[in-house]
Amino acid sequence: MTYQGVDTAAAITAAQAEKLTAEGVSFVGRYLAGRWALTSEEVSVLRSAGLAILLCWELDAEAMGRGATQGAYDAARAKSAAEALGVPSGTCIYFACDYNIPDRDLIQAEDYIKSAQTVLGAKYSAGAYGPLKLVEFLHDRGSCARLWQCVAWSAYFSEDAGVWQYQWQGSPDAVAMAEKIGAAVDLDTCEDLAAAGLWMPEAAGGASPAPAGTEEATGDSQAEAAPWYAEAMAWAEAQGLIRDGRPNDYVTRAELATVLFRIFGPEDSKDHSGLLD
Repeated sequence: MTYQGVDTAAAITAAQAEKLTAEGVSFVGRYLAGRWALTSEEVSVLRSAGLAILLCWELDAEAMGRGATQGAYDAARAKSAAEALGVPSGTCIYFACDYNIPDRDLIQAEDYIKSAQTVLGAKYSAGAYGPLKLVEFLHDRGSCARLWQCVAWSAYFSEDAGVWQYQWQGSPDAVAMAEKIGAAVDLDTCEDLAAAGLWMPEAAGGASPAPAGTEEATGDSQAEAAPWYAEAMAWAEAQGLIRDGRPNDYVTRAELATVLFRIFGPEDSKDHSGLLD
């Protein structure tokens, strides 16, 4: 069976969720990060409407090209965000590769996903969202069991993926859907929601199990290999002190002064709307 889905940066309201189900939509892709992030209130709306949720982590389109350290850092934050929302075990978090990845970055992307899975441990699985080249590379090397292919930089749709984004927001069918529901969306399909690791709606019994063959890669012993700074970095971003995705870079005097000012400065300095990038 083929399931129709959408992905969007917009928060879906109860009225929009009702319209989506009326249009035959079975799942909604939403972000775990950024100002467009999924909230607990929206989770209740989507699950009550019988919509499965496809989770995506993206703060930097090219983050996957920076390898294992970046993967561990992103996964620590993604795991924290998922746990805060009550995402159940077995659910997949898809990490985005949202650029025309060159061949030289493919190994780095593979290292990113492997490192992300190590940090997620046994609780969640790390999936990859990206173009055809990445999907086929990760599949052929057995590096990632859950793959979501984007329409960008893709000459055709690969059978290696489990989820396919097939139309952008500006395409005719996506525009028609947006007009019906009142939110800009991309269009997706999936043949097996549980196998793809979606957060299933209440009526479907919650989350799907992890895919076969991942137990060894996601065991507790692997989770212990998370970088020593992952928790601290995740905390610092949550506090609004930094948001740079560069845990191993040097800190300038200006950056250090800014962080200290946000901690110890006047109360009005503690509005952390301007993050370190």
